[in-house]
Formats: sequence, structure tokens, C-alpha cells
Amino acid sequence: MKVKQGHKIWTRFGMSRREFLRYFGIATGAITLSPFFVDRFSRVLAAPTVKVYLVKNGDCFQNIAKLWDMLGGPSRYIGPDDIVVVKGNGQWPKQGYTHTGCIKAVIDNILNIQDFSGEIYICDDVQECGGPWGFTATGSWAREHNWPDHNWTTLAQEYQASGKPVAPKQWLNSESDIGGPEDGEGWIRDYFPFHGLDTFLSYPVFESPLTAGRMIDMQNGVWEDGNYTGRKVKAIFMPTLNNHGNGAEDYAGVTSALKSFFGTSEIHTCSGGFFRGYADIHKSSYSRGRADYAGELAARYIGTMYAPLLYIAAAIWSGWESRTGAAAETKTVLACENPATLDYVASKYVISPYASWLDPDQDNNTRKQILGCITGGVGTIDPAEFEIIEFDFENPTVNRLDIDRKIKDLKGGNATVQEVKDMINEYMETP
Repeated sequence: MKVKQGHKIWTRFGMSRREFLRYFGIATGAITLSPFFVDRFSRVLAAPTVKVYLVKNGDCFQNIAKLWDMLGGPSRYIGPDDIVVVKGNGQWPKQGYTHTGCIKAVIDNILNIQDFSGEIYICDDVQECGGPWGFTATGSWAREHNWPDHNWTTLAQEYQASGKPVAPKQWLNSESDIGGPEDGEGWIRDYFPFHGLDTFLSYPVFESPLTAGRMIDMQNGVWEDGNYTGRKVKAIFMPTLNNHGNGAEDYAGVTSALKSFFGTSEIHTCSGGFFRGYADIHKSSYSRGRADYAGELAARYIGTMYAPLLYIAAAIWSGWESRTGAAAETKTVLACENPATLDYVASKYVISPYASWLDPDQDNNTRKQILGCITGGVGTIDPAEFEIIEFDFENPTVNRLDIDRKIKDLKGGNATVQEVKDMINEYMETP
């Protein structure tokens, strides 16, 4: 959005000159701002509301620490007494399960929240016939293209040995019915017609593996001593970034944030994909050759089951061939508050340079899956509606968050107008 020469910048933002000066903490004299600078400043402040944060070329701990910094810190999302569910992808070995080092880095930052008194669980439902590799991987073969030090279970054991409230929890399918946490562990199910096929989605209710009698209801919060306590349950989804096929695109395309919803609902693939005559999430989408239905069901899950507060893709390695085959060390992590935009950016800029069939600008299943979620009202791939905020450890440059901080420094008297101008100019000149 261009500001015509002669227009005052404070007018452009609906302020008087005095209000502008006060807002930006400028307490002295007149400012001389060139029309060229005003145009740049306007463009910086007119950024889209959907943001994808991308950090690359550090190790897993550096990348995640920088990512949290760019996000404004974990306390922006998580309260000191919240229960946190870190939902990974755990079904496959190697890069097929969420990078344990990235999970540790996320948890370390949460544990550093001032006065944190909550609990953190590492969770997934790996489906009834899948191997729970994230929980059990041992040896160099199973941990190749992952973190060699720990799987999710031994990582949690190390935390507990040092008095930290972290535990693994594998969600398991159930044949029983529950009405809520007062009935014990189980699944809350929603049955509905979906494009001509009766379908169901479900979310788990489970007992804390750290505090006996404390029930975790993913939708309604913590239940204890016969009542909901008011404590919140916050979910962070940490998917992988892999090709779901084997050297080419299959019925799913990329497996990342959207596909991770297939570990949040019961799947009965090995017994036909039906539960009491209703199709599970896999049977109702991919088994019908409809990647777009998979995206739609993920959007429905967000709207009717529970909504994760954040998605963090751990793409330290990206399996361009498959979940367990050849992979590229992409040294990247990404975060977004919706899964569709995250999958678009991760597919386009991180994995498709190695696997062209996953480029979401093609008419492929990766794109169909993403568009299905957008059809369901979640996410965007319109370039006018989202932006990528990137940090590269090998080529650090100014980003919008640096400018935001510099403006705050200006307001607090710790920076000058010229420093803000110089930073904006550097930002706009970055390719």
C-alpha cells in the first residue's frame, strides 16, 4: 500500500501527529520521514495476519529456541499451570517419527516458563496395526535421520529422573463407550454423514501418567476429584515432513501437519476401517481416493473435537523418497497456527526441491489435501493472506519481528528513529 508523496505517515495510520509520536515513543522535536521511507514503513505494518515462521540451518535446539523467540515465547501460548499435550507422529522408524531432539527443545522451553506447575505428555495414536516407533525406537537403524540420544519414552524417563513433569502416553483404540472422564479412559465419538458415507471422529480422554486420578479431556480440560477443575489442556502438534508414498506421490502426497490428525482419532484400518458401521477418518477419505476429504475431516476435527494451539513441523530431516527411505537433511523447523498454510509452505519450500511431485502448486494430492482443509474453513494459501517470517543461521537477516522489537525499543527509549529507519530499509532490501 503506497502512501502518496506529501501525505503524513500519522494520517495514513489514522492518527494525529501527536498520537503517532506518542505511540512510537518519540518524545522529541519534529521528524523528517521521506516519502520513500513512509512507503516502506507502511508496507511493513500492513503485513498479512497469517504467519508461518521458518528457521533453518541450526541444530534442532538452536532452531527451536529461535522459533520460540520469533513466536514470542511459549508463555504467549501456555499458562504456568496448563497441561500440555505434545502430539507427535510416532508410527514409523527413522525420519518417520517426530524428531526427538525437536520435541526435547520444545519441552525445555515450556519448562522454563516462570512458575510452571503443569504437566507435559508426549502422545500419539499410532493406529491399531502400526509400530509405535516414536515410543520404542532403539539402535542406529531405527533412529537414523532422527535424534540418536533418545526415543520419546527414554526422553521422558530422563526428565522424570530429574524431577520434571514429562511423560509419554500412547493413545489406544477402544471398543467401549464413555460419556466423559468420570467413566475412565476412552474416546468421545462424533457420528455423522460425510459425502455419502457414515463417518465418525473421536478424541481421547485419558488418565495423567504422572498424577493418579487426574483425567485429561482434550476438549474440556482437566477433570479431578469428580469435577472439571478449570485447568486448561493445550495441544501442540509436532508433525514430521515426509513423502507418504515411495519415490512418487501416493494417495496422500505429503505427510505433515494435516496428516497428523490421523493420529488423533481412532483408526481401524487393520479391521476394515469401520467401527459399528461408521467409517474411520482414513476409510472416509484416502480409502475413497479423496485427499481433499482428508483435509475436510481435519478441518471438521478442529471445529468439533479440539483445536491445537500451534503446529511445529520438525523437518530436521525430510523424507523426500518416503517415511523410512532416502531423506535430505533440511535442518528446518516451521510453526503456524493452522495446518493448511503450514503444509503449503513446508511442501513448497522445504521438501519439494527434493521431491518435485510434492509441490503444492501442482494439481496433486498434496494440494487437494490442503485445499480440502481450506474448504472446511481452516487456513489459506492465498499469497496476499499469509507471510513467511524466516531466519537462516547461515545467512541471518532482518525480519519483521526484528522491526517490531526495534519499535518497542524506540517506545521504551532504547533505540533511535534512525535505527528504526535503517532496520526497515535493510529489511526491504533483503531478497
